[in-house]
Amino acid sequence: MADFFDDLVYSKEDIITFPAGIPGFENNKQFILLQVPDLNPFEWLACIDGSQLRFVVVNPMLFMPEYAPDVKKEQLAELEIDNPEDVLLYSVVTIKENPAESTANLVGPIVINKTKNIAKQVIIEDDRYSTQEPILRKK
Repeated sequence: MADFFDDLVYSKEDIITFPAGIPGFENNKQFILLQVPDLNPFEWLACIDGSQLRFVVVNPMLFMPEYAPDVKKEQLAELEIDNPEDVLLYSVVTIKENPAESTANLVGPIVINKTKNIAKQVIIEDDRYSTQEPILRKK
């Protein structure tokens, strides 16, 4: 997989800026979203500031359609969101040795203004969700 990240080609329009960084990685502010066909529906959020920081992310609605994080207006203020259609929502995934046990962080969704390419990981206070929400659910 290292070769995949070595030869990334992207344009200025692909860069997503996290003005405050990501909690725990405050100095890393510029990322790109990468779709890898073999890994669909998962994507990579890859830092492009010279570090090797990258996260596996997924749209949480794909495995939990009822997901409705209560994100406060103050949390979204710096994202300059003018209309709800501009929002992309992702959750950071923890891939386990047994992929069926992989989890997603639903307490800290990543909210992206896709029009302005500004993003923020917000922390929500909601007991319905956990930082280790199973991605595969038993029917």
